Amino acid sequence: MSIKLKRLLVIYTAAALIALSGYAFAASEQLRRVRLTAGYESARAFEAAVSAAEDLSAVFKKLRFATDDALGKALCARALADAQSAETALSILPFETQELEKLQGFLGRAGDYAGSLCALTDRSLPAEHREHLLAFGEAAADFAEHLRQAQGKLHEGSIQMDTLEKPVRNVTDGDTQLLSALLLGYESSFAAPEEFQYEGRYSPAAAPTAGSLKEEEALAVAAKAVGVEPRELREEYSYEGPEGRRCYSAGGTLLGVSSRGLEFMGQSRLVSRAELSRDEAQKRAEDFLARMGYTELQLYASGGSETIAVFRYAPQQDGVMRPDDALSLSIALDDGSVYALDATKYSPWVVDVSWNTDEQEALATLPEGAEPGEARRLILKTLSGAYLPCWELTCTDEAGESARIYVDAGTGRQYRVEI
Repeated sequence: MSIKLKRLLVIYTAAALIALSGYAFAASEQLRRVRLTAGYESARAFEAAVSAAEDLSAVFKKLRFATDDALGKALCARALADAQSAETALSILPFETQELEKLQGFLGRAGDYAGSLCALTDRSLPAEHREHLLAFGEAAADFAEHLRQAQGKLHEGSIQMDTLEKPVRNVTDGDTQLLSALLLGYESSFAAPEEFQYEGRYSPAAAPTAGSLKEEEALAVAAKAVGVEPRELREEYSYEGPEGRRCYSAGGTLLGVSSRGLEFMGQSRLVSRAELSRDEAQKRAEDFLARMGYTELQLYASGGSETIAVFRYAPQQDGVMRPDDALSLSIALDDGSVYALDATKYSPWVVDVSWNTDEQEALATLPEGAEPGEARRLILKTLSGAYLPCWELTCTDEAGESARIYVDAGTGRQYRVEI
């Protein structure tokens, strides 16, 4: 190798090393800034969680003394916002929060329960609600106190905030504990209030009414649905338990039957053409329902695509439909066969409701200037699964905007508005 070539090689190597050193320095500085930003955001999120938990504890205490309706609703809304803020702030922290199931569940229930109290019309809370508020308040106070202690340990440096640069571990490379480990330890000892029935999303669901079909009867129901002999069905899987759910297949059709009856049915083929009209498809749907023993049903809604017609049938009670207990039936428009059935929410059982409001009283709840349209009675399900008799009112306001307003037939107050 010539001397000139050696000199050029040395110069180029030195230049490359200098460039690589500059890039490494710039990347290191960028990483340092990212770490500082991430640490700042994590610290700010935890401070927000502590503040929201403390405010939630205070609001629950205030609610026990509130007798004014407007003040009570304002405090309930504040409690809901605080619970959601604490839940969101904890989810931002740099570790997996699904392990904190009890803590996150408590915040969800606390906010949901506070939101449900906004719907109460009484100026003073019944005694049982005060007991629940006391339980939630005590749990929130304990939660807030633990977060305050963790906050103090973070500030003094006896624990550290987690980082996403490495998997979450109970301890760091040294002897300093991580925040995630501290919260996980508290999670195991946290005593959440006992579950109870209330009008909210997280209220314990009522157990479904058990059916009476035995295994042989369930097999016969499935065979009848597809028009084959029971021996032609193939059992795909089954579940033990009170519902005794079993799944069968027949050709390209899959069926599910429980002790309560046929729950679902579906074909896997593609329907590419339409030979039947919508009216013919509806006739096929109603013939199938009659053959399977579904009675007291009324068409509630219809839809679908160019090749699949979908009908939703709701059970009737004294001439009033229960749309939340409806089943959905799809008909293939090429051969008129049942393409899909969803009866998982269907319930034929009669429910106990009271109609204390007539149509004129319901119409009186419409806003001033609204033009009323159709009015009909429905029995709806609330968030907790309870049945609620309602008046469904269609109306149009002065700006031409249409809406459906549901009026609680028990209290005579508006329950829900849909645009």
